[in-house]
Amino acid sequence: MRLDSLPSTGLIVLFVASIFFGSSAIFIRFATQASAISLTFFRLLIAAILMILFALSKRELRLLGRQDLLLVTVSGMLLSLHFATFILAVKETTVANATFLVNTSPVMLAVLSPLIIKERTTSRETLAVLVATLGIVFVAHAGNGFRFFGYGDVSALLAAFFVAIYALLGRHLRTGGMSTACYTAYVYTVATFASLVMVGVFNAQAFRVYDTQNILAIVGLGIVPTTLGHTLYNYALGSVKTVTANIFPLMEPIIASLFAIVLFSEIPTLTQTAGYTLILLGVVIVALPATAVMRNRIN
Repeated sequence: MRLDSLPSTGLIVLFVASIFFGSSAIFIRFATQASAISLTFFRLLIAAILMILFALSKRELRLLGRQDLLLVTVSGMLLSLHFATFILAVKETTVANATFLVNTSPVMLAVLSPLIIKERTTSRETLAVLVATLGIVFVAHAGNGFRFFGYGDVSALLAAFFVAIYALLGRHLRTGGMSTACYTAYVYTVATFASLVMVGVFNAQAFRVYDTQNILAIVGLGIVPTTLGHTLYNYALGSVKTVTANIFPLMEPIIASLFAIVLFSEIPTLTQTAGYTLILLGVVIVALPATAVMRNRIN
């Protein structure tokens, strides 16, 4: 049996990916000279170059059939749109609303997975989604109290929808035999070109002189949460259901908070800590069955 076909392996990979995801906010904070859209473009450009080189070195980059090429193109555009709509949401609504609404993707996947890719959502997964989502409510509310629903909130929901469909396409293509290196090389490349269009449309002025701190922050953003985090996430989609795979990234604010404690002495509130606890509980609920299987194999 292939290693990447084992659910337990996929869960471990998702946990590591979540750690990489958690570094995103730290790199963004240090990238003070670049606009949000510029950061989106550069992080995807770096990831695309690295994954193309990696796929070539592994001899896994191949010409795709018409249907697969169409699907990876749509997937890449969705990834770019996810970044863009979330950025817009942060600008147009409260941090609380943007944080909560963009993390509703597991709820969407619990409904969409059975309909689109015929992947049934179990009662355990439903419970995990509800518990983790409640945790996100706590975290978001502690960051900035909720307000009325508006334009920016619609954008945050769109960001969640885009990443949900992105996950479904990734799951379909990865379980269909496309390697992680080949899939991500194509997806990141398409997403890079899509974000470049947005740089031009929004006059983001991405191409300018940056100081050393900003260059390091941009490179770090492209390598750690994007190349490593998103690629490991896509690797896990080969063995882990989309609902479960999208619960693990909800740990991002927990990891980011741990980094912030060390780097910026930012201590989370009691409400945030309660939210983090619920998110971890949601992750544990979906991870327990695979953990038990792993323990039985070892024994």
